[in-house]
Amino acid sequence: MKNYFTLALALLFSQTFLFSQYLELGSLDSFEAYTGVGAATNSGTFTGDVGTNDGVINGFVSPNFNGEIHNANGITFNARRDLLRVYIQLQKIFVTHPGTHAPAFGSGETITPGVYSIGGAGSVGGTLTLDGLGDTDAYFILKFEGAITVAANSTIVLSNGVRACNVFWIAEGVISVGANSDVKGTLLSHPGAITLGVNSAIEGRMLASEGAITVSDSSVAIRPPGPITVPVICEGNCSPFVDVLGTAGNFTLFTSDGNVANTATSGFIGHIGTDNGVISGFSTSVHAGSKYNSDAVTAQAKIDLDFAYTQLMLIPNTVTTHAPTFGSGETLNAGVYSIGSAGSLAGTITLDGQNNPDPVFIFKFDGAFSVGAQSKVIFINGTRLCNVFWISEGATDLGTFTFMKGTVIAHDGACSMAANGNLEGRMFSTLGAIGFSTGVGTNDDLCDGTIPIVLPIELTDFSAESKDSHVELNWITASEINNDYFNVERSVDGVNYKSISTVSANGNSTQTLNYSIIDDSPLLGLSYYRLKQTDYDGETSYSDIETVSFNRTKSLSLKIYPNPASSHITIDSESAIESIDVFNIYGSLVQTETASTFSVESLASGTYIVNIKTKNEIVRSHFIKE
Repeated sequence: MKNYFTLALALLFSQTFLFSQYLELGSLDSFEAYTGVGAATNSGTFTGDVGTNDGVINGFVSPNFNGEIHNANGITFNARRDLLRVYIQLQKIFVTHPGTHAPAFGSGETITPGVYSIGGAGSVGGTLTLDGLGDTDAYFILKFEGAITVAANSTIVLSNGVRACNVFWIAEGVISVGANSDVKGTLLSHPGAITLGVNSAIEGRMLASEGAITVSDSSVAIRPPGPITVPVICEGNCSPFVDVLGTAGNFTLFTSDGNVANTATSGFIGHIGTDNGVISGFSTSVHAGSKYNSDAVTAQAKIDLDFAYTQLMLIPNTVTTHAPTFGSGETLNAGVYSIGSAGSLAGTITLDGQNNPDPVFIFKFDGAFSVGAQSKVIFINGTRLCNVFWISEGATDLGTFTFMKGTVIAHDGACSMAANGNLEGRMFSTLGAIGFSTGVGTNDDLCDGTIPIVLPIELTDFSAESKDSHVELNWITASEINNDYFNVERSVDGVNYKSISTVSANGNSTQTLNYSIIDDSPLLGLSYYRLKQTDYDGETSYSDIETVSFNRTKSLSLKIYPNPASSHITIDSESAIESIDVFNIYGSLVQTETASTFSVESLASGTYIVNIKTKNEIVRSHFIKE
């Protein structure tokens, strides 16, 4: 057992450090516009890639579009995780202007580099100049706990070294740019739609965790050149005196006994688990980690959490005279703070490490602990997440738009975070439910530039091969975790995919498993196939894409008339027709017929592809609906 009475002496000699690196966009780097969930629509001029992990992409065609389209593939899956990482890292950067600026920017003003925080919605109107003071590495981060509105005819000017890649506008809601405006910097909504108004321009990216992205008529969107020189602060090793979490430290949300629930779309880095309860509400959220429920992993985490609580409570108290209420702009030095009753935090509290090599902050409440809405915990001068603990004897409630840092332990009580909370650390309960809503939680500083991804399957092979009358698809998994089922998806253009088959998976397995299906109605010519994997919690991942060229050596003689058609078409064939599949230009099946003459009155005007299947072959043709 550690001798906690030597804590003060040991802190003088322990070695640790903070270091910084520049923000990395990862798989987002090539995107001019990306949304995790939502449509992307372009009616202007667009330079850079566009993507959505779940939505429709419209209007991105040459000559007004210069880039690549990505829709629900491996790239957009990784981009969604990288967007969460970028959001977390931008939120962690020290705020230099905490609520000192009015919500409205512009009207001819000039601001200097730094991080600006607005406790609600905000706006830009007229001209706003961002002055880099001659520093080409100068950065501007403007955070709004609400929507951002850029009024019509507004202009953002970059001067004295400022580059668009170093400017970030972050909204907890929608971002709307009015007509005839000129915007500089990345627009990041979390979550919310982003709209670039008519005849406007942006030099910067448009990134939405969830929400549609719209580029209106005569607007111009240009991806900014790099490199980004926004610093990201990284942590060194934790103090050995509070490094007591064991396997529980791998979790962001964990309870020994209770349910774990999330409301709406959130983002999590780290495992989620309960040793006795139900995990729910995470299917639409971004989660880098695994879920564990009443298994060997949670049994050990329960043991380790109990041990951590006991060891932390053994550390001698150094401050016993502080009032039960914390915050209101105060600054505290390292120590073990003991409150003999329930306690609370409201407003801002700064934990000052005083440049000590390993500062430790522990707050013990002999009762419940509540944190008011929009409260913020700020670290300076060496304070780090892993050395900060908030321990309550009862429930812990964190309010809306709370920025909480450190490990929160509710001993024999529930632990909850209200909407739009930001947790850098962990939420634990030894006996009680864990609740989260529309926020972000992470137990990792993410300084390696990536998010740790725990895939539900280890896919070792996926192949698609053209046979005489069909396409054969095979895949092999080396292991599976909580794997519910596969969808085999097909596309005619490599962008818009449609499921053609659903295959049940094997849940959990450490054995090599083989899967196979037959596409007995393949499209003639080039087709694209991929696997969409879904686990028990509704989370999905995608395989690489396989291409297949399917052609016939024998040509079936047929005739389609009238073509164009307005109400009915007839297909004359030398062989008996078994079925006719009608596809739109996106590869979606819109109609199936067995008779050679059939109605097309319900179809919209446009071009349609038909697969005519006989006993021996399939022939592909097309017709036009007037």
